[in-house]
Amino acid sequence: MLQFSASQLDELNALQLHDILKLRQDIFIVEQNCVYPDIDGTDANWLHLCGYDNQGLVAYARLHCPGNETSEIGRVVVNQRGRGKNYGRELMKRAVIEILARAPDQPIELNAQTYLLEFYGSLGFKIIGEEYLEDGIPHRLMEYRP
Repeated sequence: MLQFSASQLDELNALQLHDILKLRQDIFIVEQNCVYPDIDGTDANWLHLCGYDNQGLVAYARLHCPGNETSEIGRVVVNQRGRGKNYGRELMKRAVIEILARAPDQPIELNAQTYLLEFYGSLGFKIIGEEYLEDGIPHRLMEYRP
């Protein structure tokens, strides 16, 4: 079971921020062989949800919950060490809980890589958009309604 923390960017210390950015880089840029600007200038607008096991950061997602419009989950990632342990499911369940605590009546959207549609569907997300390419990877827009 993971231990979670949810923090605004300015609440993270330098080591926490380093670990988050390294995890995102290792998976989204190196493992998926996708060159794109992960540091997109919007991290200050997101809540950073970190999942830790006994070896450190293993799962991460960033959450946008403005309160008066659709909330969003992005940059969902579990490192190789954490795969096959249901950490992705734990992370997503916690992400929904964190958002609903801040914006209880708002739908939650995510841009899902197509190969993960069944996984997100099992958590209550529904496909609401056509397939599109984001950085060369097929995606679909999905939505969770409380």
